[in-house]
Amino acid sequence: MNSQFPPPTDTAPAGPPLSLGGLGITSEQIATALSRIVTHAAAPQRKRRVQGLPLDDADQLWVRSMLDALPAPVYATDTDGFITYFNQAAETFAGRRPVLGVDRWCITERLYNPDGSPLAHEDCPMALAIRENRAVRGAEAIAERPDGTRIPFAPFPTPIPGPSGSIVGAVNVLLDISARKRAEKEAAHLASHDALTDLPNRTSFHTMLGQLIAKRAGGDAPFAVLRINVLGHTHISDMYGHATGDEALRAIALRLKKAVGKTPLFHIASDTFALVLSKPAGRDGLRRFAANLCSAGTAGVGARETGSTIAIGCALFPTDGRDASTLLANAAGALIRARRTSEDPLVFFDPNEDLAARDRQFLKSELRAAIGNGALILHFQPQLAADGTAVAFEALVRWNHPTRGMIGPVDFIPLAEEDDTIVKMSEWILRGACREAASWENPLRVAVNLSPLHFRSGNLPGTVQAILEETGLAPDRLELEITEGVMVQDFEQAMSMLRKLRDVGVRIALDDFGTGYSSLSYLQAFPLSTLKIDRSFTENLGRVEQSAAIIRSVVGLGHALGLEVAAEGVESQEQLDFLIAEGCDLVQGYFTGRPADIDAFRRLTGRDIVQRDEAPGLRSA
Repeated sequence: MNSQFPPPTDTAPAGPPLSLGGLGITSEQIATALSRIVTHAAAPQRKRRVQGLPLDDADQLWVRSMLDALPAPVYATDTDGFITYFNQAAETFAGRRPVLGVDRWCITERLYNPDGSPLAHEDCPMALAIRENRAVRGAEAIAERPDGTRIPFAPFPTPIPGPSGSIVGAVNVLLDISARKRAEKEAAHLASHDALTDLPNRTSFHTMLGQLIAKRAGGDAPFAVLRINVLGHTHISDMYGHATGDEALRAIALRLKKAVGKTPLFHIASDTFALVLSKPAGRDGLRRFAANLCSAGTAGVGARETGSTIAIGCALFPTDGRDASTLLANAAGALIRARRTSEDPLVFFDPNEDLAARDRQFLKSELRAAIGNGALILHFQPQLAADGTAVAFEALVRWNHPTRGMIGPVDFIPLAEEDDTIVKMSEWILRGACREAASWENPLRVAVNLSPLHFRSGNLPGTVQAILEETGLAPDRLELEITEGVMVQDFEQAMSMLRKLRDVGVRIALDDFGTGYSSLSYLQAFPLSTLKIDRSFTENLGRVEQSAAIIRSVVGLGHALGLEVAAEGVESQEQLDFLIAEGCDLVQGYFTGRPADIDAFRRLTGRDIVQRDEAPGLRSA
């Protein structure tokens, strides 16, 4: 007996009735209707079986007409399994016309189990129903037509008792479950594949890797785990939109899949792929393999060339780990280092270097969480006019780490700039600074630094305007500080962005002037309000002769262009005196006011009139 079918039950029929064709007719009702027909057909005369069902009265004619009209395949057998009746739907389903009194147990020529193995007719659910005098429910099988096509179906065989109560045959109703099987297959595919690239996903990769490790348990046969990162994908999406970014990633996925040949490729994150080389030909072989992947990292989209490249991190079994988690983590550590170097697209895990890289990556994840959990705080540093009057405050972010203490921006801003964390952080700083400035009694300005990466977001002007409206701060009280890196990355986009910001009404300051590219065309083309002399020139006053000349030239140039000139890094009276004598409009530094919580400057902001010892020359307007 085939083990796939349910065990016998004390009563029959079992399970819920099957409703057919939306007609409200169940398999049990069909069985009752057929009982008279089957009883009559089960007479000893073989002639009746061969010639079909006699139609002795109107009831039998009506029953047959009703069954023939059903859209579901229905057939009946006697207790020996010979087919005594079938409707038109059954003939269509089988792709053949069954032979009454000759064919047994099933209307199709061949049957298969759900796993594809052959199923003998005498072991089919119909035979089981008669042998065990019970309705069989929950079974599935596959019918093969003469043309070779196969149809998965669910049978609902029900024994039919005769007038004396003994079984005289059975009726079977078949449901074509092809659509359900396709849906199940599609659902399983979606669960194990990435929707964008149609490659196996992270879950599939972990499953495959775990199975491979289990097969090699206790052995030392090496294999390589490669994590492949598409560099520049985020930039593509920011520059051309997410639709273009998706199109580029699909193109890269196709190229990578072609490049790896028969080796399965997995898409495990937005811009990261992975694969396992089960028989790597040493490190030199892996390098050659990686070199073949490099050309796949660039994908043209339409008339645009995206300019993306790839970086690969590699961990080896068993030297770099004997379990999936360790191997994946170590491959990720190698990938972090690969992304920072252009010398070799493939980087092997190195415990001395990559453990530190993983710690850095962990710190990045903590930084992303810090934006929303209150660990970031704002400090403010005053900017003074030549007469000592406070004109503005620069907002500066600090990270109060739960175990590492206060971390300065020089240590975590580079981490934030490795991905879009810097954009989220800049918006948090901007919102907090504007909200704080809007609460001041004295209408001082507030300055906020923007990363060049923020200019990749096409909605920066809209974000600034929305925050100003949300906080109620007048646009002319906000100054956005940018560096020359904004200009050199994409001159046209930077120009467009700055003009939109100017239309919003905010001020634009060029920070760290003199240390970068310092093209005079920037000063002429861009809608700037302020030039900020870099602190390195201020700190070198009195020590490097050229510093004084550079400051004098920048002040004269800025004033000639109608710009306000500010100097950073003021740490002594001598430096302050020189800057004032040269006509510098604003000064900023530890000598004139250290960064602190805004409560330290309550008198300057007009919050109260409490006297406090201020830095030299510091007073409110």
